[in-house]
Amino acid sequence: MLLYILVIGIAMVLVFCGNVFWSPIDMSLLKISLLTLMLPFLMVAWDGIFATLIRRAFPEKWFTKDVKFHDVGKKECKFYELLGIKLWKDHVLELGMFTSFSKKKVSNPNDPEYISRFIMECNYGAQIHLWNFILGFVPIFFFPREIGIRFILPAVIANSILSILPLMILRYNVPRLKRLLAVLEKKAARASSTLTK
Repeated sequence: MLLYILVIGIAMVLVFCGNVFWSPIDMSLLKISLLTLMLPFLMVAWDGIFATLIRRAFPEKWFTKDVKFHDVGKKECKFYELLGIKLWKDHVLELGMFTSFSKKKVSNPNDPEYISRFIMECNYGAQIHLWNFILGFVPIFFFPREIGIRFILPAVIANSILSILPLMILRYNVPRLKRLLAVLEKKAARASSTLTK
């Protein structure tokens, strides 16, 4: 959570100072302040549209553990490790609470059904953050050029950072969850065969 607040806060301070001191825009201080304060709400609303669309419009079967499109290779995971993902991944906000799924509220983390659901949520989340990253630049074109460049573009850059970090974490987690699921399914199969004997 702190990381999100820091990135948003730094972006807002830079936008405000840039438009007041470094390269002054011909606007009142009140208008600059209001436009700066509007930025986080604009980006959250814009991201929310696509998150809701992906979450509600596309069938769950497109995001299950068996869909090859969501597979993550070893090279991709190595790249994330080179970026130090193990050091910062626990500092990025978990947004599972918005989809009624959170890894923090688990009665049995060794339940194969829970792990399958976790993988599906990771795939949903990765797609949502990917499209937020790509389409986050569109709002620039809804505003006059000067406002688009001076206000919206810095907010879009901050939003891109806040989209790419969870995207990497979610993709990094999927292979580990799949390995855990395979182990749990083998254990369940052994336990089932023991009971039937």
